Amino acid sequence: MKISEATRTYFAKDVYSIWKSRVSKAEESITVYSPYFDRLLISLLGNSQLGNENITIVTELNPASLLEMPNQLRALKNALSNGIIVLSTPRLHAKVLLTDDKFVAIGSQNFTSYARKSKECTVIPAATMTGSSFVDTLIRWREDATSVDENFVDMLLSKISRHIRRHKKLLEETEAEFDELFKNHEEEKQNALLRRLEELERQSHIRMSQGVVYASIEHISGEWDYYDSLIADHEYDLTRWVVKKPGGNTEPYRFSRLAMYPMIIAETGRMGFARIGKTRITYIRKSLNWSNRRLQVGDYSLGVSITFPVTDTKKRNIVVRLTHPYLGSCEAAFLFTGDAFRLIRKHYFKGNSYWNEQHEAFVKELDSGFFGDLDSIASFFRRFFTSFTYKELGLDNKNVRDYLKGLHFRLTVIQFQGNPVLVIKKQW
Repeated sequence: MKISEATRTYFAKDVYSIWKSRVSKAEESITVYSPYFDRLLISLLGNSQLGNENITIVTELNPASLLEMPNQLRALKNALSNGIIVLSTPRLHAKVLLTDDKFVAIGSQNFTSYARKSKECTVIPAATMTGSSFVDTLIRWREDATSVDENFVDMLLSKISRHIRRHKKLLEETEAEFDELFKNHEEEKQNALLRRLEELERQSHIRMSQGVVYASIEHISGEWDYYDSLIADHEYDLTRWVVKKPGGNTEPYRFSRLAMYPMIIAETGRMGFARIGKTRITYIRKSLNWSNRRLQVGDYSLGVSITFPVTDTKKRNIVVRLTHPYLGSCEAAFLFTGDAFRLIRKHYFKGNSYWNEQHEAFVKELDSGFFGDLDSIASFFRRFFTSFTYKELGLDNKNVRDYLKGLHFRLTVIQFQGNPVLVIKKQW
């Protein structure tokens, strides 16, 4: 497959290997501009075929930076000891690799080991930039910078070590307090979801005849294997519920035995479709493709697939993909909280390039006729978050333990858009 010019130029990943290639191919000079670096930069420059007198590091000797990155001073000492030229210029924030004064790599990635695992963006043009105002400016920065000598670095290492130790201790205390505040904040969000679901449970017209269902995880010895299952206490039948009528009376409400129903874990907001038996839940679908139902938006008939994320489920716990045979698709993330089904974000993917103009019309129709229409969103939940059977869409693995962390659980039912949703809450 042909690689586009943009793909060869713009990178949203670690670019150390490209830096290494540029350094090894340099024929005349190497200049690195960076306010932050550590021994990774020294290792990188070790790939050069040039003498160290042709290598320059332009940085900023900033007290705040040195406190945060004490390894930078040691890397500076190493560079100077090996004959690499080190210069300092105030307010430098650029991260640039300039080779032979004509090839550049510029971006957010620092020349540190930590940055290799960070989310970084870099631009690396293949063409020479000799004579450009950009390279001319870089050269001027280098020429105007002040030389850093090894004796000064030795003094810094000996005199500010105590300040570095104090800063490290303060940073550790700050990080500990930050982690505690974040933990408390997440717990409060979790408790808010629990309170919301509990209120919806109280308002729900569907309930167990005895009120709620209690169930425990048990290890089952099957005919061919061993597996975990959520087993209801002996007095409960998971398929038999009652629905409260407007006058206050109740009448039986039956879950279809062995059908899959939408469910939500109260503590995390994670969702799935649980296969409800008379006494147990063993299978939970993590995704499904509605092969026998399609979504009609204007003139477009769309395939519907649904997946339930494992992580960050308080931000979005449902991902819907709407697919047209040749115009492309849209992936939309939703958050379901028991009383709302809210769009968080969406992203369109183009189909065959032959249909680019039609794709634009497709996007416009979905934005206005579906995502921009609250009634359409509500109707979507009613239609695609209803029960189905094994015969229709199959099962998943015996995976209840993947969802439930604990031993004993409380089961209730809430309603949204007329559909029952099973709520599972950990007791202990």
